Amino acid sequence: MVLAAILVVLVSGQALPDSGFLTVESDMPGLAVYLEGDYIGRTPIMKKKVETGSFTVTVVSNDSLDLLYDGLRKGRVNQRLNSAWSLIGVDAGTHRVRILRGEVTKVFIDYGRVLSAPREAKTCACLGVGGVFGIGAIIGLIIGLLIN
Repeated sequence: MVLAAILVVLVSGQALPDSGFLTVESDMPGLAVYLEGDYIGRTPIMKKKVETGSFTVTVVSNDSLDLLYDGLRKGRVNQRLNSAWSLIGVDAGTHRVRILRGEVTKVFIDYGRVLSAPREAKTCACLGVGGVFGIGAIIGLIIGLLIN
């Protein structure tokens, strides 16, 4: 009797008592979606049955997080840097969600933000390094003027 009830629930698409649903959409269809690091499909994902709790949802433009991590671990310097910049984009495409029993949790990923995140990080890094050298040059100039 209980087994029959479970089968009816599974076939009907109703949430089990300890599950809810996850919908992941993006302005760019076909992106790889990971739930807690496990591949679950490509955008859009509609009403995927998920157990209740808090999870990390990640959208990645290339097919595998493993390729990025592999580039960080084993790649040459330029490949490691490219992988690091790509992971900044992955961070921008990562959201923490809470799945509630019987409810649909919706996530929308702005792919433009994912694409712009590495560029913004590079700009901050360059301005930070450039700022330090610039301040050093100004201090050196002031000291040089004071000594002469």
